[in-house]
Amino acid sequence: MKVLLKDEETRLYYGGQDRWVPKADDALNFGVIAKAGEKAKECQAHPTNVVLRYENPECELALNPVFCVPWIKENYARQKAR
Repeated sequence: MKVLLKDEETRLYYGGQDRWVPKADDALNFGVIAKAGEKAKECQAHPTNVVLRYENPECELALNPVFCVPWIKENYARQKAR
């Protein structure tokens, strides 16, 4: 399983070094959800999902980082309260 970051609008994957790529095979594998969530926080200009990509069977599960990474959820709740 790979842990990737995907732009919701463009459908591009984060490839590292602030570049976005069209193929999941060329995307940066964060390895764990928390690391992908950290990068999602940095990429606030892009609406992103943390993507769990499986090879067999080939499928993707998109997770909203606000709900799958606890500290992002806390920050999101604080911002909405303002």
